[in-house]
Amino acid sequence: MSTVDHANTPDAAEALRPTRQRLIEAALELFAAQGYEGTSVGEIEIAAGLVPRSGALYKHFASKRALLGAALAQRMDAIDRIDARMDLIPPGDLAVELTLIGTMALDELESERELAQVVMKEGDRFPEIAADFHDAIVARGRALAIAWLESRTKALGAPVADPEAVAEVLADALTARMLKHFMFGERLKVVDRDRYLAAWVSLGRALFEAPDQPQEEPR
Repeated sequence: MSTVDHANTPDAAEALRPTRQRLIEAALELFAAQGYEGTSVGEIEIAAGLVPRSGALYKHFASKRALLGAALAQRMDAIDRIDARMDLIPPGDLAVELTLIGTMALDELESERELAQVVMKEGDRFPEIAADFHDAIVARGRALAIAWLESRTKALGAPVADPEAVAEVLADALTARMLKHFMFGERLKVVDRDRYLAAWVSLGRALFEAPDQPQEEPR
């Protein structure tokens, strides 16, 4: 009678999931935990419920680098879906718009957790990974934020003097929140997500509603 290693055998539901997706998720988890270079193809195959060193990964990806590229492409698709959903948000209630946008952004940032951890862990050693993450995700998200803010500024006749800079500040506030969450986890208990989002929405509304005040000349 053969012995089956149940620890490395996926359950029935897991086995039905596409192998390609199982490989991507397993690789990201391992890359985030032990580094890109420190993760072998065999380890990825085992984590995905496949026979190690059997060539299973190479049936779907040419290399570990190609696998990482596929993970980036998935997040690019997700950002494109956010873009399409933003176009469907009816203009009018600024608080509702900001709440929906902030919620979508925080959800997406949470989905990028392991990719972000890979970049933080390996960015210095593999600058091309950091560059790809920036171009595929960070720059695209920034462009979405700027485009939305510029369109709302024009539509509302709002006194936002520098929409590009303001959009970057608003986007960075959400990114910083999630990065702190990635780093500190349950220790981050001072302000929960709902309160943080409500404060972010209030600040965003104030930018549109309050006129710019001229700064006093230094004495």
